[in-house]
Amino acid sequence: MKNKFLLLTWLLAVPLLWGGCDKPLFKTDEASIAQPDELPPITTTGEGTFACKINGVNWQTCKSGWIGSSISGNWSPNYKIFQLSAYRDCEGFDDDVFISAYLDSLGRYDLHRGSYFKADLACLDRWPSFYSLLDSADNWVEILNLDTQEFIVSGTFQCTLVHEECGDTLFITDGRFDYDWAN
Repeated sequence: MKNKFLLLTWLLAVPLLWGGCDKPLFKTDEASIAQPDELPPITTTGEGTFACKINGVNWQTCKSGWIGSSISGNWSPNYKIFQLSAYRDCEGFDDDVFISAYLDSLGRYDLHRGSYFKADLACLDRWPSFYSLLDSADNWVEILNLDTQEFIVSGTFQCTLVHEECGDTLFITDGRFDYDWAN
């Protein structure tokens, strides 16, 4: 009789426990994580910075966490294409911003590509999923320093990204980067 009571208790308890399993146990609510009050300053000396505002909220690489952050990019003098990607996996975040433009010197250029990736978009059950450049928006990068001897590229940018399936738009403003692609 005791075994039947334990079995019955177990059979009633398991469905109740399953009801709370629709979200990961260790998921951090990004809205509850303190964001930096200010973006890093605009510099042109290869400081290794990348930051912007996404829908008015400061976004920048971070220095803690299992993987932390990374910035990768380059400028190809043969193809005149500039690409830069910033990734962060720390403090409850797991996302990536990417920009690309054809350019050959200092100045302002239209973005050729732009994207935002977030590992766990709430509107989709599948992975991966990206926001991509809205072609009709004012998407640009301004190159403030392009030092091909020291391998430094620095500048500012803004763009509008959309996710067609989620029906969502991201406005990236106040973007800045200062990157040494040799290191």
